Amino acid sequence: MEVKTIREVVFKEQSKSDIFFEQIRRSFAIAKKDLRIYYNKGPVVIQGILFPIMLFLAFTVGRQIIPVYIITGLMSMVLFLTSTSIGPVVFPWETRQKTLERLITCPVSIKTILLGNVWSSFLFGCIFSSVPLVLGLIFYGLWKSINLLIVILGIILAAFSFSSFSLILSVPPTDTPASTMILTILIKFPLIFISPLFMPIMLSPITIISPLTYFLDLLNLGLGEVSAFGVFGLLVDFGFLLLFGFCFLLLAFALHQKTLQKRFKG
Repeated sequence: MEVKTIREVVFKEQSKSDIFFEQIRRSFAIAKKDLRIYYNKGPVVIQGILFPIMLFLAFTVGRQIIPVYIITGLMSMVLFLTSTSIGPVVFPWETRQKTLERLITCPVSIKTILLGNVWSSFLFGCIFSSVPLVLGLIFYGLWKSINLLIVILGIILAAFSFSSFSLILSVPPTDTPASTMILTILIKFPLIFISPLFMPIMLSPITIISPLTYFLDLLNLGLGEVSAFGVFGLLVDFGFLLLFGFCFLLLAFALHQKTLQKRFKG
């Protein structure tokens, strides 16, 4: 009885900010677990590493493309595919392995678990998208015109937005990763094909519905090109990436709250 009273007092004395930062810390621990377990899984390797290479070759072989567009297009495609490769796999895999039930019983909320998925996808995307940038700086001499601050901030915002988007793809309460992979292909690849990869954004007006477009425009700005959205292009790009990111995240929170119980039936 005394122990119970002490624990109640401790929890009552915790402020909302203490609880918030504690949950954030635990989400980082979940992200570390996700990276350690899932970065080398088949679906992650295929969609996060092999697909960008194949799509890059399909888009560029035999075409005369400006070096800046080669690098910005490749970076956008790599970041989008890698940032959305872990998220759809984690929930089905852990549902099948019965580890999600164990995780839910820990002192973490579903939002904390989802944030952990976001951080792991975020880091995975940032690491792999830096490879084309380094290659561009070395082989195309893009270091002469680069604004590193814009490029880095663009990568961070886009990785957050795409990682949050990947949580929506894992909403269906299935324990079969292949089922979510089919859904991701049906949604992700149309977004890639309507996005102005390896060409000026102005040539394809429909691209404004894709978050990839705003990341591409930021990269073009960061590598010395002119924004497709005029003098306010920088604000437009940052604003829409933030808007997409938080909308995707809040939608994922709401949808996962509704489908969580269905994962434990049967």
